[in-house]
Amino acid sequence: MHIALVRTEFDAARGGAERYAVNLARAWLALGHRITVVCARHSESDARGMEVASVSRPRLLGPYKHAWFASRAGQAARATGADAVLCLARAWPGDVLRLGDGLHRPWMSMRYPDLGARRRALFNPRHSQLLKLERELFLPGRFARYVANSAMVKRQVVHMYGVDPDRVEVIPNGVDPARFNLEARSKGQALRVQQGIGRDTRLVLFSGMDFRRKGLAEAARGFVALAGATGMPLAFACVGKGDPGEAQKLLEAAGLGSRAIWREPCSAMEAWYGAADLFVLPTMHDPSANAVTEALACGTPVLTSQENGARQHVVDGVNGYILRDRTDAGEFAARARTLLERPPAPKAVATASALMTVSENAARLLAVLEQAAQERARRPQARGFTFSAAQQQLWHATQGRAARLKLLRGWLWDSGAAVSLHELARKLQA
Repeated sequence: MHIALVRTEFDAARGGAERYAVNLARAWLALGHRITVVCARHSESDARGMEVASVSRPRLLGPYKHAWFASRAGQAARATGADAVLCLARAWPGDVLRLGDGLHRPWMSMRYPDLGARRRALFNPRHSQLLKLERELFLPGRFARYVANSAMVKRQVVHMYGVDPDRVEVIPNGVDPARFNLEARSKGQALRVQQGIGRDTRLVLFSGMDFRRKGLAEAARGFVALAGATGMPLAFACVGKGDPGEAQKLLEAAGLGSRAIWREPCSAMEAWYGAADLFVLPTMHDPSANAVTEALACGTPVLTSQENGARQHVVDGVNGYILRDRTDAGEFAARARTLLERPPAPKAVATASALMTVSENAARLLAVLEQAAQERARRPQARGFTFSAAQQQLWHATQGRAARLKLLRGWLWDSGAAVSLHELARKLQA
């Protein structure tokens, strides 16, 4: 099958979603599929053996570059003549949109919990443009199917944008079992010796690329509270990229600066997971943090926030805990102390996590993509929408705005027409 894969940047060195896109494309390429990558920038080595269709994303457009890329990338993907189009970025149209980057609307709610502050933030064109683009992605006719990497993201899509839940498939992020496994425990012991971490010292690990969003400051406050609540020897390690200034000041003020280790991102994160007694990620918002599933695969219990979609892999009291309030240092300390004083067996941690491998993830996503492409082939290619007499009658007999919009959305999904819901509603009202 010829697959067009859309991603803003196709470069595994960027980490996270970019690495996922490269690994997915290479997995499908190895199965004999023809891959065309539609992107604004790519790594030659990562795209080896694939075709590349370049789409501009001019920086000079500022917050408007997202919409510029979105429509042009979707058109470029269709122009390749591919049998199926998978969008891994905000772009349309296509057969399947994978929501690996999460949604901007719930992020806004987390970032600006005060309604007044949220409204003021909308004066920033970056936010208003991303929200406008996000609404476009869920219009009928844009995609046949959506893929969320967590049940949390699926709920957000259904509740916030009214998408039929049957059209949203949850496929968790895959973990590389060759790299992240229980053998990391022995690698971790060697790393502890190298870093000068004592045998009896309990190591609390934080890792991320955006310290503010991932909750480094909250992790530091929780560590300070933990140190005050227990006599266990403790150490705190942060592996990642960002500004650690606030967290460093918190630890220094509490006299814990000497117990902290600060390291840049490395290629051997599995050794850090294996070295840690507890992995913490009190993130502000995350569709499904890979760091959580990787740590669990290495047998390390996890403490994360309920705003993290990866919480679906955490079973309270078995392989970690889900924080009800990520800013509550007391809750953090109590949960962390329980996991450190009565640590679960590494094998039990990994087993309870119900993780998916990268190959399983690629196979399930391919199955959804094939199904969506078949649905598109069977669906009539409608450019507009005409109401039948029966539909008009049903519309006028239906009471309530929500019920009427649900009717319209169902009719549009079945027709495949890319028409605004509100435009149709006005037409019927007339």
